[in-house]
Amino acid sequence: MKPSSLMTETQILDRLQQDEYYYGEFGKQYLSASNIRSLISKPTSYNQIEKTLPLLEGRYFHLLMLEPEKENTIPVIECNSRNTKVFKEYKEEHQLDSYDVLLQGERDHVRRMADAMQSNLEIYERVYGEKEYEVPAITEIGGVMFKGKCDVLGREEVIDLKTSSNVHKFRWSCQEYCYDSQAFIYQTLFGKPMVFIVIDKNTFELKISDCSSDFIERGREKVEKAIKVYKKFYSDDATSNISNYIYKETL
Repeated sequence: MKPSSLMTETQILDRLQQDEYYYGEFGKQYLSASNIRSLISKPTSYNQIEKTLPLLEGRYFHLLMLEPEKENTIPVIECNSRNTKVFKEYKEEHQLDSYDVLLQGERDHVRRMADAMQSNLEIYERVYGEKEYEVPAITEIGGVMFKGKCDVLGREEVIDLKTSSNVHKFRWSCQEYCYDSQAFIYQTLFGKPMVFIVIDKNTFELKISDCSSDFIERGREKVEKAIKVYKKFYSDDATSNISNYIYKETL
């Protein structure tokens, strides 16, 4: 991987500030926290685009919290199901995936989530004020270039906003979705402790989760494992073809 060798770091970061570059082909020159899970558990799906309702709602939630001026970039349709004729015609007319579009009820629910988080004084003061939002950064880890874009960059911490189906099981979600590796990567990128602020999608309960040294170490180990897989199958110097990959398990 030899990303953007003719550009300065400032030029790269200016480009990564824009979503179309960060998530597009330009950004794919870099590994990111979102790649770690697939490289470890399903390497044949590396860099494949996944669209689901939780991802769409999470993106809309982040816009409401941090970039409300971009709220209308996610289309909303006034119907109750993706199986209706109205929804299918809208999707086909605008050439969209089913999970590029929110139903009105889904939008309203996410708005209530954002209102609940913003209404909490402690969290409001932690997220807003003298902070920067959607800040990109790049660095080298294990011989591979990584990118990241943090939700909230404060003087003393990096904050990532999460939605959860059960805030009381967020600890286990961190393991399932490799949030420990995200914390390691972001602390490396920004040089500040990582904090997750979480809202339960069902009850609107809130949680603030900081990261122990053991949590960060587990993330580092996952990142190192993912880098080995990346170098073997996807780097410019790859030694194996991913089409030959075999999943193995003991039953």
